[in-house]
Amino acid sequence: MWGGKTGATIAGRGTVVLMVSVSLAGCVGGERTEPPAVPPVASIPVAPVVSLDSDAPDVTREPGPLPVLPAPDAIAGAPPTVAVAPPAAEEASSGPAEPEPADASALVSVVDEAPFYSHAEATASAAPDRRHARRRAHHHRPYHPAPGIIVDVVDARGGSAAAMQRVARNAGYWPFRRCYEEGLRRNQSLVGKVPLDVVVGSGGAVESVTVTAPTLGDPSVVTCVAREALHLALVADESPAEAKMVITLALGDEPVPVARSVPGAEEIRAALRKSWPAVEQCYAAGLSKHPGAGGRMEVRFRVDARGEVAEVTEGVAGLGDADLTRCIVGVYGSAHLPPIRGGLRDATFFYAMHLEPRSNVLPAR
Repeated sequence: MWGGKTGATIAGRGTVVLMVSVSLAGCVGGERTEPPAVPPVASIPVAPVVSLDSDAPDVTREPGPLPVLPAPDAIAGAPPTVAVAPPAAEEASSGPAEPEPADASALVSVVDEAPFYSHAEATASAAPDRRHARRRAHHHRPYHPAPGIIVDVVDARGGSAAAMQRVARNAGYWPFRRCYEEGLRRNQSLVGKVPLDVVVGSGGAVESVTVTAPTLGDPSVVTCVAREALHLALVADESPAEAKMVITLALGDEPVPVARSVPGAEEIRAALRKSWPAVEQCYAAGLSKHPGAGGRMEVRFRVDARGEVAEVTEGVAGLGDADLTRCIVGVYGSAHLPPIRGGLRDATFFYAMHLEPRSNVLPAR
Protein backbone atom coordinates (compact mmCIF):
# COMPACT_ATOMS: atom_id res chain seq x y z
CA MET A 1 0.00 0.00 0.00
CA TRP A 2 1.00 3.56 -0.50
CA GLY A 3 2.06 5.31 2.72
CA GLY A 4 1.09 8.77 3.94
CA LYS A 5 2.60 11.53 6.04
CA THR A 6 1.48 14.57 8.00
CA GLY A 7 3.26 17.64 9.27
CA ALA A 8 2.67 21.06 10.86
CA THR A 9 4.44 24.31 10.03
CA ILE A 10 4.26 27.60 12.02
CA ALA A 11 3.38 30.36 9.55
CA GLY A 12 3.44 33.80 11.08
CA ARG A 13 2.47 34.71 14.61
CA GLY A 14 -0.29 32.55 16.07
CA THR A 15 -0.90 30.67 12.75
CA VAL A 16 -0.42 26.96 12.28
CA VAL A 17 -0.48 25.53 8.73
CA LEU A 18 -1.22 21.81 8.70
CA MET A 19 0.15 19.90 5.71
CA VAL A 20 -1.27 16.48 5.00
CA SER A 21 -0.33 14.19 2.13
CA VAL A 22 -1.98 10.84 1.55
CA SER A 23 -1.92 8.27 -1.17
CA LEU A 24 -4.51 8.67 -3.88
CA ALA A 25 -5.46 5.00 -3.81
CA GLY A 26 -4.77 1.81 -1.93
CA CYS A 27 -4.00 -1.57 -3.36
CA VAL A 28 -6.17 -4.57 -2.57
CA GLY A 29 -5.59 -7.81 -4.42
CA GLY A 30 -3.36 -6.11 -6.90
CA GLU A 31 -6.04 -3.66 -7.91
CA ARG A 32 -6.26 0.02 -7.09
CA THR A 33 -9.24 0.96 -4.93
CA GLU A 34 -10.63 4.40 -4.17
CA PRO A 35 -10.49 5.55 -0.49
CA PRO A 36 -13.85 5.75 1.30
CA ALA A 37 -15.65 9.06 1.06
CA VAL A 38 -15.17 11.38 4.02
CA PRO A 39 -18.52 12.44 5.51
CA PRO A 40 -19.05 16.19 5.68
CA VAL A 41 -18.41 17.87 9.02
CA ALA A 42 -21.49 19.45 10.54
CA SER A 43 -21.24 23.15 11.05
CA ILE A 44 -21.45 24.32 14.65
CA PRO A 45 -23.22 27.60 15.26
CA VAL A 46 -21.27 29.97 17.44
CA ALA A 47 -23.06 32.42 19.72
CA PRO A 48 -22.06 36.06 19.29
CA VAL A 49 -19.37 37.31 21.67
CA VAL A 50 -20.45 39.89 24.22
CA SER A 51 -18.37 43.02 23.95
CA LEU A 52 -16.69 44.05 27.18
CA ASP A 53 -15.57 47.41 25.89
CA SER A 54 -14.92 49.58 28.91
CA ASP A 55 -15.46 52.70 26.84
CA ALA A 56 -19.17 51.99 26.48
CA PRO A 57 -21.40 55.00 27.18
CA ASP A 58 -22.50 55.72 30.72
CA VAL A 59 -25.65 53.78 31.54
CA THR A 60 -26.38 55.03 35.03
CA ARG A 61 -29.87 53.95 35.88
CA GLU A 62 -32.08 54.92 38.75
CA PRO A 63 -34.20 51.98 39.99
CA GLY A 64 -37.74 52.21 38.69
CA PRO A 65 -40.96 50.32 39.33
CA LEU A 66 -41.02 46.59 38.80
CA PRO A 67 -42.38 45.82 35.32
CA VAL A 68 -44.64 42.80 34.82
CA LEU A 69 -43.13 40.50 32.23
CA PRO A 70 -45.52 38.61 29.95
CA ALA A 71 -44.56 35.18 31.26
CA PRO A 72 -42.49 33.64 34.07
CA ASP A 73 -40.16 32.12 31.46
CA ALA A 74 -38.96 35.59 30.50
CA ILE A 75 -36.00 35.30 32.85
CA ALA A 76 -35.15 31.63 32.71
CA GLY A 77 -35.75 31.15 29.00
CA ALA A 78 -34.35 34.30 27.39
CA PRO A 79 -30.61 34.25 26.66
CA PRO A 80 -28.59 37.45 26.99
CA THR A 81 -28.27 37.70 23.22
CA VAL A 82 -30.36 36.34 20.36
CA ALA A 83 -28.68 34.88 17.29
CA VAL A 84 -30.88 34.57 14.20
CA ALA A 85 -29.91 32.63 11.04
CA PRO A 86 -29.72 34.85 7.93
CA PRO A 87 -32.68 34.56 5.53
CA ALA A 88 -32.41 32.55 2.33
CA ALA A 89 -31.12 34.40 -0.73
CA GLU A 90 -34.49 34.49 -2.42
CA GLU A 91 -36.14 35.86 0.71
CA ALA A 92 -33.49 38.38 1.67
CA SER A 93 -35.22 41.32 0.02
CA SER A 94 -38.76 40.64 1.19
CA GLY A 95 -38.34 38.69 4.44
CA PRO A 96 -38.64 40.21 7.91
CA ALA A 97 -35.67 42.06 9.34
CA GLU A 98 -33.52 40.32 11.92
CA PRO A 99 -34.31 41.31 15.52
CA GLU A 100 -31.77 43.24 17.50
CA PRO A 101 -29.94 41.42 20.36
CA ALA A 102 -32.01 41.27 23.54
CA ASP A 103 -31.31 44.10 25.99
CA ALA A 104 -30.21 42.48 29.24
CA SER A 105 -31.23 45.58 31.21
CA ALA A 106 -34.88 44.72 30.44
CA LEU A 107 -34.45 41.43 32.35
CA VAL A 108 -32.20 42.44 35.24
CA SER A 109 -31.58 45.44 37.50
CA VAL A 110 -28.32 46.63 39.02
CA VAL A 111 -27.89 49.10 41.87
CA ASP A 112 -24.62 49.95 43.56
CA GLU A 113 -22.87 51.66 46.45
CA ALA A 114 -20.05 54.17 46.36
CA PRO A 115 -16.61 52.47 46.46
CA PHE A 116 -15.46 52.03 50.05
CA TYR A 117 -12.37 50.99 51.98
CA SER A 118 -13.29 48.20 54.39
CA HIS A 119 -16.02 46.54 56.41
CA ALA A 120 -14.07 46.96 59.66
CA GLU A 121 -14.74 50.69 59.77
CA ALA A 122 -18.47 50.17 59.22
CA THR A 123 -18.60 47.51 61.93
CA ALA A 124 -16.80 49.77 64.41
CA SER A 125 -19.19 52.63 63.72
CA ALA A 126 -22.17 50.33 64.27
CA ALA A 127 -21.63 49.88 68.01
CA PRO A 128 -24.91 51.00 69.61
CA ASP A 129 -24.87 53.85 72.08
CA ARG A 130 -27.18 52.64 74.83
CA ARG A 131 -26.90 55.87 76.84
CA HIS A 132 -29.70 57.32 74.73
CA ALA A 133 -31.66 54.10 74.30
CA ARG A 134 -34.70 55.36 76.20
CA ARG A 135 -34.85 58.51 74.09
CA ARG A 136 -34.58 56.62 70.79
CA ALA A 137 -37.11 53.89 71.58
CA HIS A 138 -40.53 54.45 70.01
CA HIS A 139 -44.09 53.88 71.22
CA HIS A 140 -42.93 52.71 74.67
CA ARG A 141 -41.42 49.53 73.27
CA PRO A 142 -37.98 48.23 74.35
CA TYR A 143 -34.88 49.61 72.68
CA HIS A 144 -34.14 47.62 69.50
CA PRO A 145 -31.18 48.79 67.38
CA ALA A 146 -31.68 46.37 64.44
CA PRO A 147 -34.33 46.71 61.73
CA GLY A 148 -37.65 45.02 62.38
CA ILE A 149 -38.63 42.07 60.15
CA ILE A 150 -42.14 40.65 60.56
CA VAL A 151 -43.36 37.73 58.41
CA ASP A 152 -47.10 37.01 58.36
CA VAL A 153 -48.94 34.30 56.43
CA VAL A 154 -52.39 35.88 56.19
CA ASP A 155 -54.08 33.16 54.16
CA ALA A 156 -53.39 29.64 52.94
CA ARG A 157 -55.17 27.09 50.79
CA GLY A 158 -54.20 23.45 50.95
CA GLY A 159 -52.01 23.87 54.02
CA SER A 160 -51.79 25.33 57.52
CA ALA A 161 -51.19 29.10 57.58
CA ALA A 162 -49.92 28.93 61.18
CA ALA A 163 -47.39 26.21 60.37
CA MET A 164 -46.15 28.07 57.28
CA GLN A 165 -45.83 31.31 59.24
CA ARG A 166 -43.80 29.64 61.98
CA VAL A 167 -41.32 28.17 59.51
CA ALA A 168 -41.15 31.33 57.35
CA ARG A 169 -40.42 33.54 60.36
CA ASN A 170 -37.65 31.25 61.53
CA ALA A 171 -36.00 30.62 58.14
CA GLY A 172 -36.70 33.95 56.45
CA TYR A 173 -35.65 36.48 59.09
CA TRP A 174 -31.97 36.80 58.18
CA PRO A 175 -32.34 36.56 54.38
CA PHE A 176 -35.08 39.23 54.45
CA ARG A 177 -33.08 41.39 56.84
CA ARG A 178 -30.02 41.33 54.56
CA CYS A 179 -32.21 42.47 51.64
CA TYR A 180 -33.62 45.30 53.77
CA GLU A 181 -30.25 46.46 55.06
CA GLU A 182 -29.02 46.71 51.47
CA GLY A 183 -31.77 49.25 50.84
CA LEU A 184 -31.18 51.06 54.13
CA ARG A 185 -27.57 51.72 53.15
CA ARG A 186 -28.98 53.70 50.22
CA ASN A 187 -31.96 55.22 52.09
CA GLN A 188 -32.01 55.24 55.89
CA SER A 189 -35.74 56.05 56.01
CA LEU A 190 -36.91 53.13 53.84
CA VAL A 191 -39.98 51.34 55.27
CA GLY A 192 -42.88 49.37 53.83
CA LYS A 193 -44.45 45.99 53.12
CA VAL A 194 -43.82 43.32 50.49
CA PRO A 195 -46.92 41.14 49.86
CA LEU A 196 -46.21 37.81 48.13
CA ASP A 197 -48.34 35.08 46.57
CA VAL A 198 -46.46 31.84 47.20
CA VAL A 199 -47.03 28.46 45.56
CA VAL A 200 -45.72 25.55 47.66
CA GLY A 201 -45.11 22.07 46.26
CA SER A 202 -46.17 18.86 47.96
CA GLY A 203 -42.67 18.45 49.41
CA GLY A 204 -42.69 21.90 51.04
CA ALA A 205 -40.38 23.60 48.52
CA VAL A 206 -41.56 26.95 47.14
CA GLU A 207 -42.27 26.65 43.42
CA SER A 208 -43.04 30.26 42.54
CA VAL A 209 -43.35 33.69 44.16
CA THR A 210 -45.36 36.64 42.80
CA VAL A 211 -44.99 40.20 44.13
CA THR A 212 -48.34 41.93 44.61
CA ALA A 213 -48.68 45.68 45.29
CA PRO A 214 -45.60 46.38 47.48
CA THR A 215 -45.49 49.61 49.49
CA LEU A 216 -41.69 49.58 49.91
CA GLY A 217 -40.10 52.26 47.75
CA ASP A 218 -37.03 50.29 46.58
CA PRO A 219 -37.73 47.77 43.75
CA SER A 220 -34.37 46.09 44.26
CA VAL A 221 -35.20 45.28 47.89
CA VAL A 222 -38.69 44.10 46.89
CA THR A 223 -37.30 41.63 44.35
CA CYS A 224 -34.57 40.55 46.76
CA VAL A 225 -37.21 39.64 49.36
CA ALA A 226 -39.20 37.71 46.74
CA ARG A 227 -36.09 35.86 45.55
CA GLU A 228 -35.17 34.87 49.09
CA ALA A 229 -38.74 33.66 49.70
CA LEU A 230 -38.24 31.37 46.70
CA HIS A 231 -35.50 29.59 48.67
CA LEU A 232 -37.64 28.86 51.72
CA ALA A 233 -38.59 25.29 52.59
CA LEU A 234 -42.03 25.44 54.17
CA VAL A 235 -44.15 22.72 55.77
CA ALA A 236 -44.38 19.58 53.61
CA ASP A 237 -47.87 18.32 52.75
CA GLU A 238 -49.39 15.67 50.53
CA SER A 239 -50.70 18.22 48.04
CA PRO A 240 -49.52 21.61 46.72
CA ALA A 241 -50.60 24.70 48.63
CA GLU A 242 -50.95 28.43 48.01
CA ALA A 243 -50.29 31.12 50.59
CA LYS A 244 -50.43 34.90 50.89
CA MET A 245 -47.39 36.17 52.76
CA VAL A 246 -46.68 39.74 53.90
CA ILE A 247 -43.18 40.82 54.94
CA THR A 248 -43.17 44.07 56.94
CA LEU A 249 -39.87 45.96 57.06
CA ALA A 250 -39.48 48.61 59.77
CA LEU A 251 -36.68 50.82 61.05
CA GLY A 252 -34.66 49.98 64.13
CA ASP A 253 -33.51 52.48 66.75
CA GLU A 254 -30.04 52.72 65.18
CA PRO A 255 -29.16 53.50 61.56
CA VAL A 256 -27.59 50.80 59.44
CA PRO A 257 -23.83 51.46 59.25
CA VAL A 258 -22.33 52.65 55.98
CA ALA A 259 -18.64 52.15 55.18
CA ARG A 260 -16.40 55.17 54.53
CA SER A 261 -16.13 56.03 50.85
CA VAL A 262 -12.76 56.34 49.12
CA PRO A 263 -11.59 59.83 48.00
CA GLY A 264 -13.17 60.69 44.66
CA ALA A 265 -15.70 57.89 45.12
CA GLU A 266 -18.32 59.32 42.76
CA GLU A 267 -15.82 59.69 39.90
CA ILE A 268 -14.69 56.08 40.35
CA ARG A 269 -18.30 54.95 40.66
CA ALA A 270 -19.21 56.63 37.37
CA ALA A 271 -16.30 54.88 35.64
CA LEU A 272 -17.30 51.51 37.07
CA ARG A 273 -20.90 51.97 35.96
CA LYS A 274 -19.74 52.15 32.35
CA SER A 275 -19.24 48.38 32.52
CA TRP A 276 -22.84 47.72 33.59
CA PRO A 277 -24.02 46.54 30.13
CA ALA A 278 -21.44 43.73 30.24
CA VAL A 279 -22.28 42.97 33.88
CA GLU A 280 -25.97 42.75 32.97
CA GLN A 281 -25.13 40.33 30.16
CA CYS A 282 -23.19 38.15 32.62
CA TYR A 283 -26.09 38.15 35.07
CA ALA A 284 -28.77 37.49 32.42
CA ALA A 285 -26.76 34.49 31.21
CA GLY A 286 -26.45 33.29 34.82
CA LEU A 287 -30.20 33.59 35.37
CA SER A 288 -30.88 31.41 32.32
CA LYS A 289 -29.09 28.60 34.18
CA HIS A 290 -29.92 29.47 37.80
CA PRO A 291 -33.06 31.65 38.15
CA GLY A 292 -32.50 31.89 41.91
CA ALA A 293 -29.13 33.65 41.54
CA GLY A 294 -28.84 37.22 42.72
CA GLY A 295 -28.09 39.49 45.63
CA ARG A 296 -25.07 41.46 46.74
CA MET A 297 -21.68 41.05 45.13
CA GLU A 298 -18.53 42.87 46.14
CA VAL A 299 -15.62 43.34 43.78
CA ARG A 300 -12.23 44.03 45.36
CA PHE A 301 -9.90 46.32 43.39
CA ARG A 302 -6.20 46.96 43.81
CA VAL A 303 -5.10 49.97 41.75
CA ASP A 304 -2.08 52.23 41.48
CA ALA A 305 -2.03 56.03 41.84
CA ARG A 306 -2.87 56.48 38.13
CA GLY A 307 -6.00 54.34 38.41
CA GLU A 308 -4.52 51.37 36.55
CA VAL A 309 -6.15 48.15 37.78
CA ALA A 310 -3.53 45.75 39.13
CA GLU A 311 -5.86 43.08 40.54
CA VAL A 312 -9.60 42.33 40.66
CA THR A 313 -11.07 39.59 42.89
CA GLU A 314 -14.34 38.70 44.56
CA GLY A 315 -14.89 40.49 47.86
CA VAL A 316 -16.53 39.33 51.07
CA ALA A 317 -20.04 39.04 49.63
CA GLY A 318 -20.63 36.87 46.56
CA LEU A 319 -23.42 35.46 44.44
CA GLY A 320 -22.61 31.79 45.02
CA ASP A 321 -22.20 31.07 41.29
CA ALA A 322 -18.61 30.49 40.18
CA ASP A 323 -19.25 31.09 36.48
CA LEU A 324 -21.22 34.28 37.11
CA THR A 325 -18.57 35.59 39.50
CA ARG A 326 -15.80 34.80 37.02
CA CYS A 327 -17.67 36.63 34.27
CA ILE A 328 -18.19 39.82 36.33
CA VAL A 329 -14.65 39.83 37.70
CA GLY A 330 -13.40 39.45 34.13
CA VAL A 331 -15.44 42.47 33.04
CA TYR A 332 -13.82 44.70 35.65
CA GLY A 333 -10.34 43.37 34.96
CA SER A 334 -10.18 45.75 31.98
CA ALA A 335 -11.82 48.75 33.67
CA HIS A 336 -10.28 52.22 33.28
CA LEU A 337 -10.50 54.29 36.45
CA PRO A 338 -9.58 57.90 37.23
CA PRO A 339 -6.42 58.55 39.27
CA ILE A 340 -6.82 57.91 42.99
CA ARG A 341 -6.85 61.14 44.95
CA GLY A 342 -4.18 61.70 47.56
CA GLY A 343 -1.29 60.33 45.49
CA LEU A 344 -1.40 56.87 47.07
CA ARG A 345 1.11 54.51 45.50
CA ASP A 346 -1.24 51.56 45.80
CA ALA A 347 -4.87 51.49 46.96
CA THR A 348 -7.38 48.73 47.69
CA PHE A 349 -11.13 49.32 47.78
CA PHE A 350 -14.42 47.47 47.38
CA TYR A 351 -17.28 48.10 44.97
CA ALA A 352 -20.65 46.58 45.92
CA MET A 353 -23.43 45.88 43.45
CA HIS A 354 -26.86 44.37 44.01
CA LEU A 355 -28.23 42.29 41.12
CA GLU A 356 -31.84 41.18 40.86
CA PRO A 357 -34.24 39.97 38.13
CA ARG A 358 -36.84 42.52 37.03
CA SER A 359 -39.80 40.13 36.79
CA ASN A 360 -42.43 40.23 39.54
CA VAL A 361 -42.94 36.48 39.07
CA LEU A 362 -40.00 34.31 40.16
CA PRO A 363 -40.24 30.64 39.21
CA ALA A 364 -38.06 27.93 40.74
CA ARG A 365 -36.32 25.78 38.10
